[in-house]
Amino acid sequence: MNAYKILKGNLTKTMGCTDIGVVGFIASIGAYVLRNSKIKSVKLTMSEELYKNSVNVGVPGLHKSGLDKALALGLLLKNPKNKLSVFESVTNDDIDKIDELLSNTDVQINYQKFENTVLYEKLHLTSFTGDEVIIIIEDLYDNVVSVKRNGVKLSEFEKDALIENVNKYKIENYDEILDYVEEASFDELEELFHIAKLQYENAREEIMNQKGNYLVENLQKHSKDCIYDLSNYLRKHIEVPALKRMRGDLFTVYGVAGSGNLGIGTLVTPMFIADALELSDLLRRKLIVLSFMTSVYVKQEMSVVTVLCGTGHATGCSAAAVIAYAKNATREEVKESINVYLSTSMGFVCDGAKLSCTDKVAFAAMNGTIAGKKVIDHNSIYDGTGINKISVDQTITNLGKLNNEILKSANNGIIKLI
Repeated sequence: MNAYKILKGNLTKTMGCTDIGVVGFIASIGAYVLRNSKIKSVKLTMSEELYKNSVNVGVPGLHKSGLDKALALGLLLKNPKNKLSVFESVTNDDIDKIDELLSNTDVQINYQKFENTVLYEKLHLTSFTGDEVIIIIEDLYDNVVSVKRNGVKLSEFEKDALIENVNKYKIENYDEILDYVEEASFDELEELFHIAKLQYENAREEIMNQKGNYLVENLQKHSKDCIYDLSNYLRKHIEVPALKRMRGDLFTVYGVAGSGNLGIGTLVTPMFIADALELSDLLRRKLIVLSFMTSVYVKQEMSVVTVLCGTGHATGCSAAAVIAYAKNATREEVKESINVYLSTSMGFVCDGAKLSCTDKVAFAAMNGTIAGKKVIDHNSIYDGTGINKISVDQTITNLGKLNNEILKSANNGIIKLI
């Protein structure tokens, strides 16, 4: 397994919801290219899937939604080097200028269905001096495929070939993950362990700011031995930081496989479980790698912007695997715990990114933990019929087919409902 390539292709720094971050990012590129000119018009065209996941989320620093406001803020910041964390440098002075910019600029935002991709964003800017810039982002949130100023392509703004190379490597099956975890040769993953610790500490800090009693030190001894109690505490560790980023607070998160909430669910879960169960440093690292690789494996079978809640499914699967592994489950029981979670969750639909996504990812982790307990207790009634199969690899493949093919047309209907 090429763990380093998987890490680099699936771990991204973000500020706020990733889907609103890409709106600010593309605007920031355009404003930088036309930085010596006053913007006259802004036209943004988005894939319907990206629109669905960005229209209702809070813009970092504003605490309210608004694609036009995200565009304006990106234009004001003019800092494309920050990519998906473009909003982290926002100031009150920038916020005060948003309404004035929008009142003096012709802004058009529309969305449509693209047959070849679920993630597409095209920005067309014009200036009062007659200059124009056209930018296209496609397939991945930070994959800039074209920047043209007055018809001339500017190659210095295009993403390098690294993202293409790293994503050519796919995890072939779940045993590949378990083999790698057992080898425990993690020298190339220090960045992953550092970020997991950072996100766990940030979650703890936010819980303390709310004067909550959901920290590990608040657990009674009997509760540490009760997975149901642990799952409830874990829910809070995911819900609190996820809510902070979704409502538009200035809160930096490292996303996993394109999702900031998945980054929280994936990396906070093993840190919390290891802390609560007082596990060794080596086992903690194994759980982090297991959780991260499980989430990547689930998401690689699903499109970047999903019909089903890919973030919830990947978090639930990871939580199930983590608790089973931490409790000395066999290899087959770890895989079965994922199957048990998915057997009750295939109808977990994404109806657009918004505040309630925090509950989805938190409850997914909670339910995944309980699925792991059912397997450990030999109390599972999972039988491998229906979409779920006995092979966890086939189940995850079926999840991808359900999301990418069978429900492909559902996004348009969901958009109309919301």
